[in-house]
Amino acid sequence: MTLSNPKQYYTRFLKGHEGKLHFAAHSHHFWPDVTRDAQIAYWDDSAIHSDDKWGKIFSDTIPRTQKHIAKILHLKHHEQIVLAPNTHELSTRLLSLFLGKKDLKILTTTNEFHSWRRQFLRLSEIPEIKIHQVDSTQFPFDHKSFLSEMKTELAKNYDVVFMSQVFFDSGSALTDEEVQALVDMTPASTLFVLDGYHGFGAIPCNLSKLEGRIFYLGGGYKYAQGGEGVGFMVVPYGNWRPAYTGWYADHAHLSKPAGTQVGYSDDGMAFMGATQDPSGFYRFNAVWDLFESKEIKVSAIHDYVQKLQKIFLKDLPKAFLEAWSLKALFDQNLTWHGHFLTFEAPTVEVAEKCHQTLADHHILIDRRGSRLRFGFGLYQDQEDVAELLARLNKLA
Repeated sequence: MTLSNPKQYYTRFLKGHEGKLHFAAHSHHFWPDVTRDAQIAYWDDSAIHSDDKWGKIFSDTIPRTQKHIAKILHLKHHEQIVLAPNTHELSTRLLSLFLGKKDLKILTTTNEFHSWRRQFLRLSEIPEIKIHQVDSTQFPFDHKSFLSEMKTELAKNYDVVFMSQVFFDSGSALTDEEVQALVDMTPASTLFVLDGYHGFGAIPCNLSKLEGRIFYLGGGYKYAQGGEGVGFMVVPYGNWRPAYTGWYADHAHLSKPAGTQVGYSDDGMAFMGATQDPSGFYRFNAVWDLFESKEIKVSAIHDYVQKLQKIFLKDLPKAFLEAWSLKALFDQNLTWHGHFLTFEAPTVEVAEKCHQTLADHHILIDRRGSRLRFGFGLYQDQEDVAELLARLNKLA
């Protein structure tokens, strides 16, 4: 379907940014107006039910969140989806499955998101943990070489494989078919973890063929548009017993007498933690209830954003790129790409200065080292892109 005036759903955030061009949807996507009512609804439920609110949250709110996620990813078993305040907590809990293992081997890439990069660098300081990073720097230009090296490494029987569906610092994305090929090459004893944070809610993703075989991480802070507090992980079937655990992980059996062994749920909830602020679930549900009622699917969102990106690239002033010596890190055809376009400056200092210059002229993007990211979302239209191009022309 063709989306008509999706900006109408974001009036409060747009009002808060009057005069500014916010092209950083990949960093903090604007929230639809319905999320404000959802936040208030959580407060009201807390006031009415106090401690008893958890009954409603576990019987209604959380299952609704799980079902929305399952529908977006084309999964049948929503109960295999676990929720947490953020994906770092979930990835850490996943690693706790190996607590005490003497020779843990992890395969990852050089371009993972900051929390994970920090985590595996710290883990690499532990002698018993061996981490190999496949160089993904050239992935935006050469999928074949990267995938070939990944397949070579996968034959070496790692305990965990952790990689991105969409690389956070370039926007370059793996297709479902490329992910499938890598999973098929992975030994059954290896846990395959796909970080989908920059793909979920942005690019169409069908995990039906991989259901029960991989862990998939995502959240509500970016393209799912529900804000902070909604991290999730799709969990393969199994009797999981993470060492890093909280009371949520066996919530259904709280009333039973404590046994000699720690109990866990027999589904994805085994990876749950402890008490958290559930207001994010309310906001997330409000967004996807709205989109469902308007028949707005991820495929339509992706098409809408790609059209804006192509308008931007068509008239992007070369003088602006030349002035800052910026190099595009994507295929100009945008055949398969995330919702932000990345340009690399020759140095971090040049990128930092360019970023600040844009901010001084009320153009809000973000920077990762020497890379500048222009993000696009439903709260923008062609007029916004035209205004962005006009300001860049003026700067150039």
